[in-house]
Amino acid sequence: MRNVSGDHAALLFRFFIPYALILLGSLWALWFAYGKTSAVVENESVKSTLAALNQIQEAFDGRLAEIETIARQLSSESKIQSFQFVNEPFGGTRPYQLWDLEKSLFNYRLVNHFIVDYYVAYKNSGMILSPRKVYADKQYYNLQLHYEGMKYEDWRHQLFGEYHYKTYLPERSIMYERKTYSVVTYMQSFGLKGGGGVIAVMLDNKQIQNMLRKLTPGQGGFAYIADPNGNIISSIGLDQRPEILKALPLDEGDAHIRLTGQEMLVTRAVSPLSGWSFVSAQPKQLVLEKVYEIKRVTMAVFLSALLLGLALAVYFADRSSRPILRILRLLPKPPSDSKRSSSKHSVEFIGYTVSALIENHDSLKKRLAEQIPLLRSVFMDRLLKGGYPSHREIDAAMEHSQLTLRGSQYAVAMIRIRGYEGPFVKDMLKELDIIKIKLQDCLHALYGETILSHDLGENRLALVFAGSAGDAASSGFEPSLRSWIQEVYERLIEIADTGLCIAVGGSRSQVTELYRSFGEAQFVLHHAEWNRHRPIQFYADMEPATFTYYYPADEELRLIQLVKSGNLNETRQLLEQIKEKNGREGPLPLAVERLLAHELCGTLMKCCPHQRPDHGRSEAMGAVHQALDPHSSPSQAMNAVCRAIIQLCMDYEESKKSRNDRLTKLLLDYIEEHFRELDLSLSVLAREAQTSEAYASYFFKEQTGWNFSDYVEHLRMNEAKQQLSHTDRPVSDIAAAVGYLSLNTFSRAFKRANGISATEYRRISRGGSAADLKK
Repeated sequence: MRNVSGDHAALLFRFFIPYALILLGSLWALWFAYGKTSAVVENESVKSTLAALNQIQEAFDGRLAEIETIARQLSSESKIQSFQFVNEPFGGTRPYQLWDLEKSLFNYRLVNHFIVDYYVAYKNSGMILSPRKVYADKQYYNLQLHYEGMKYEDWRHQLFGEYHYKTYLPERSIMYERKTYSVVTYMQSFGLKGGGGVIAVMLDNKQIQNMLRKLTPGQGGFAYIADPNGNIISSIGLDQRPEILKALPLDEGDAHIRLTGQEMLVTRAVSPLSGWSFVSAQPKQLVLEKVYEIKRVTMAVFLSALLLGLALAVYFADRSSRPILRILRLLPKPPSDSKRSSSKHSVEFIGYTVSALIENHDSLKKRLAEQIPLLRSVFMDRLLKGGYPSHREIDAAMEHSQLTLRGSQYAVAMIRIRGYEGPFVKDMLKELDIIKIKLQDCLHALYGETILSHDLGENRLALVFAGSAGDAASSGFEPSLRSWIQEVYERLIEIADTGLCIAVGGSRSQVTELYRSFGEAQFVLHHAEWNRHRPIQFYADMEPATFTYYYPADEELRLIQLVKSGNLNETRQLLEQIKEKNGREGPLPLAVERLLAHELCGTLMKCCPHQRPDHGRSEAMGAVHQALDPHSSPSQAMNAVCRAIIQLCMDYEESKKSRNDRLTKLLLDYIEEHFRELDLSLSVLAREAQTSEAYASYFFKEQTGWNFSDYVEHLRMNEAKQQLSHTDRPVSDIAAAVGYLSLNTFSRAFKRANGISATEYRRISRGGSAADLKK
């Protein structure tokens, strides 16, 4: 016979070397093709990106030329030029001149979607003009236009602090006409440097970013446009950290840089007309995605070929070493001394292995004996849980664990050591382990394997009794079991000084049904009433209980709705009704009452708000813990849960009142502040309160007693009467000031509300009698 190790080494050497050469050649060809493909794709990507940059640069130059042409046309208008010398815009015929100037402004945003809007600002008069708008500069900045993070003084200094010539301000967020925009601002000064004006055009930055998005197809890339001074006017996907901006290339063309841990391909184009820079940066991973796909396919083919070669090598090696391998497969494991085995002939190798197995037989037998307690514990745990479906499996498991259980009747008893209740700490568990070991030793010494014991943890033990129906002089298994249990109790009570409780399940004729007896013993242990005079109780002696109680699903749903709506009185009545119906036919059994308490715990947890875990959760969790505590009585658990439900209902009621008060104050304050505005409506009020129009109308009527429209009209009428009585303003101006679109609408509303016209009210309030005014 040949040496097995030598044969294996020869086969591996014979088949591995040629295969390795083929694999190395294939790998070299793979990387060569990959490098060439990567270079070609990278060059093409840079060329396409540069072409796209040039197209965007040409389009953007055209857009800027349009904007500059519009600004130049506006600044050359005589009306715009002449108004720069006006200091008092509302004196003499100046209002008409303002109106005429505003009408002459063309609304370029209708024909150029690149423009958000524009305005003409005058330094001397402090006026701002734009299509459809004439404002004082401060009023315009507060009501129409507001730059994010910029005060009015800073904005005015930006306009008139220096003379602007084709000045572009970088992208910035603004609030314009109550809408948010991101704009690039173009400013062109005209007239005298000390007192002229400025034409400001707000360019839609989203349009510029849409052009730049064509340059950043994937995540991680960015693009930006910078003016000749290096200021970034607009960008997309750019992190504004200074170290990144410094790492960008300054020369036109393409370059490779590393940003945020990844390699980037950066392309830059410069406008020959404006000198503006257009920069695009894309992750190399995305650019070379096709190359990586080729790499993945090639590597898949390579790995497939590798696996096929290994399979062929294994096949030929198996053909050569099959006879010896058949013998080696009979051995359970290889020898521990690999150096000695590799130097021996195959037959000697097998002989050495068998000798080693014989030598280790005693040690294995000893180790198996050490595992017997663990095997017995696993067997008993599975037996009591009903894990064995057939007698054959039980017999096999008992043979492995070296146990015997013979008889025609079987029963399970559970022992609880008194004086040790949870929570169990480390020292207490140590004492319990010592006591349980003493109890098991006593049982083994008295009864041997007749009674099987199993440690259930903490302060409990399980005992399995086996007998026949003819035990105790043919009196049957049940009477013999009772005397047997009494004898066991008397022997064991001497060891456990704190006392014992023994719960006994019913007898079974099949060992596979022992889990039923174990479940009955558990039931007795948890639900029987224990005292020193009744330390042993049998399942057969417990009174049958009706496991029904009154708590239908519709009552639970109604209770949840009452609690969440904060209806305290009806919640209390419903809880009392549930208690009354459950106690109508006498007190419930302890187990049934505990089940009812547990179901009410579920209802309590359903009532707790999920958005705010701290709101009402501490009281609820305390009640749940008390209800689930096996040492508390069911009646105590019921009372704790009911108190927690009522407390939670009171919390909801208080929260609802507070929320209603806050919302009412918000609505009244908003109406008081904005009732003079023309666009005040129920939809505006609902949007301010972040709710629907129907609920806003219902809530306002419920809390104030007024309809929304009647309340607004009431405020407007009071304001109008004040101004009619104490000012000389025309009625039409007063109508507009209190929020009416036209004088006719105001007149009809005033007469409907007061019974007389506004003119008649002014006459009576100033010169008439009090009786006439009242009429």
